[in-house]
Amino acid sequence: MRKKLLSILLSATMVAGMFTGCGSSGGAGSTGADGKTKLTALFVAHPLTADITTFKWLQEFEDNAGVDIDWEVIYSDWDQTKPTRFASGDIPDLLFNATVDADYITYNGLFEDLTPYISAETTPNIQAMFDEEPDTLVLAKTPEGKLFGLPKFQGKWPDTNGVLFINQKWLDNLGLEAPTTFSELEEVLLAFKNNDPNGNGVADEVPLDFNGWFGSAYSLSNLVGGLGIQLTNWANDGYFAEDGQVKNFAVDERYKKLMKYLAKLYKEGLINENAITNDYSMFQSLSRGNENGEAVVGVVYGWEETDKFGNDLADEYVALSPLSYDLDGESYEPRWTYDYSGLNMSTNRACISSKCKNKEAAVKFLDQFYSQEGSVQVLFGGISDGNVSATGDNAYKVNDPQDPSVDAGTWKWTYSFADNGPMYIRRDTTIDMSDDMDNAIREREAYADALSKVTDDDYYPQMFMKYSEDEQNEMAVLQANVTNITDNQWGLWLVGDEDVDATWDAYVKSVEDAGLNRILEIRQGAFDKYRAQ
Repeated sequence: MRKKLLSILLSATMVAGMFTGCGSSGGAGSTGADGKTKLTALFVAHPLTADITTFKWLQEFEDNAGVDIDWEVIYSDWDQTKPTRFASGDIPDLLFNATVDADYITYNGLFEDLTPYISAETTPNIQAMFDEEPDTLVLAKTPEGKLFGLPKFQGKWPDTNGVLFINQKWLDNLGLEAPTTFSELEEVLLAFKNNDPNGNGVADEVPLDFNGWFGSAYSLSNLVGGLGIQLTNWANDGYFAEDGQVKNFAVDERYKKLMKYLAKLYKEGLINENAITNDYSMFQSLSRGNENGEAVVGVVYGWEETDKFGNDLADEYVALSPLSYDLDGESYEPRWTYDYSGLNMSTNRACISSKCKNKEAAVKFLDQFYSQEGSVQVLFGGISDGNVSATGDNAYKVNDPQDPSVDAGTWKWTYSFADNGPMYIRRDTTIDMSDDMDNAIREREAYADALSKVTDDDYYPQMFMKYSEDEQNEMAVLQANVTNITDNQWGLWLVGDEDVDATWDAYVKSVEDAGLNRILEIRQGAFDKYRAQ
C-alpha cells in the first residue's frame, strides 16, 4: 500500500512538473519526492516466500539506506528465463540469489565489480565479514581478483543437509525394526506397501519418496554413500573426490549398482511414481499426510522433522542411520554427505548491474543485510514483524510461528529471505533458535560416525575451486553436453524404460565422449591447487 500511494504521489508531482518545467523521469537511480534513491531489484525466492514488500524488516533496510526499491520476485523457472534476460541486458539494479560464477564470464560487462565500493568506511558490515571470515572473500572472488557476487556466512548450521527419515510408528504397527542395509530397506518398503501401516484400510501408502537428482539434498542418488562414495555439498552434477582424485559417480560402477537397485524398487511399486515430475512444493505436501491427517509416506529425505512432516506428523518419524550396501555379496564402508561449507557459506547472494546509476546507494543498501541485527532478520524474519526478539547485546531469540498450525521452518521460509539471502551471522552472535533447529541437530546424531570418516583426500568443496576464464567457458559447454545425457538417463533406468545392464557401457561412452574426461582433468588441476594452499 505504501509503494502504491507513493507511486500516485509521484505521478501527481510529475504532472505538476510538466506545467512548471521541473519534471523528473523518476527512473532507477533518480531521487523521489521523499528524497530516497529509487532502485530496482530482483529476488529469486523460495516457493513459500510471501510478498516481500510486506516485510517490515526489509522496508527498514530501505529506509536506513535512503533507497526505495521496486521489487520483482521470481518463484520458479529462473534457470530457463535467465539466459534470455541476461543476453538482452534486461536486468534490474540489484539481483539477489540470481547468479552463478559462470554468468560473470558468459555475460561479461553486465555486472559491476564491487571491489572499489567495499571498505570499512562505506560498507563496514561487509568488510567485517571479509576480515573475520576470510574464506568468504576467497569464495567470492574470481581468479582475476574481481568481486561480482557477494557471499553469505551463517556458521550456525550442522554438517549435513539431508536426513533420511522413516516412519517409526509404521514400523511399530507392523512389528518391524529399522533397516540397516539395502536389502532390509526393500523388505520394510514392501511391508509398508502391502500391510496398511497407517491403518486406514486404504492402499494409499507411498513407501519411498524423493525430490530431484544430481545435486539435490533430497534425492535417492544420495544413497551412493552406502556404496562408499563420499559426497560433499550435494555433489552437484555428480562430482566427488576419492583418494585425492576427482571423479563423477554418474559413470561409476557403484552408481550402476544403485540404479539397478532403485529400478527394482520402482518396478515393485515401492517408489513414488510421480516423484520425477513433482516439484518441491508437491514433494513437501505429500509428506504432510492425507486429508484426514494420516501419514502416507514411509521413507523420505528431508531437512528436519517439523519442516518435512508438519507439527502433527513430526513425532511419527525418526532419522534412519546410513544404510550399507549388501547386495551381490559386496559391502562398502557407508558414508554420508558432508555439507558444512555449502550450508554455512555460499557466494552470489547479491550483485549489482553495471548499468545501475547509483551504485553507492545500492551498495549501502546491501550492507544493511550484513549488520549483526540485520543478518538475523534476513535469516529468520523481522523483529518488528514479531518473528525475532532482541534479548541482549548481540543476542536474539527466534519466536514461535505466529500461526500455531505452521511449523518453524515453513514460517522462516515464508517471512524472510532465509538461506537465500545475503547475510553475516557472526560466530559470537547468540541465537536462541526455534525447536526445528534443535531437532535438526538431534536428528543428525545418526550420521556423526559416518561424517567423522571424511578426510582431506575425499573432501571436495567445489565452491572453493577457481578456474580461468577459458577453463570456465570450456567446462560450461562440455558440462551442458554431459548433463543432457546424465539427467535424461537416470529417469529412463528408474522407471524401467531402459535396462541398466544392457545400456550401461554405451551410456558411459557417450558421457565420456561428451567431454567428461576433459572436465575431470580441469577439475583435478583446480583441486590440486586448492589442496596445496
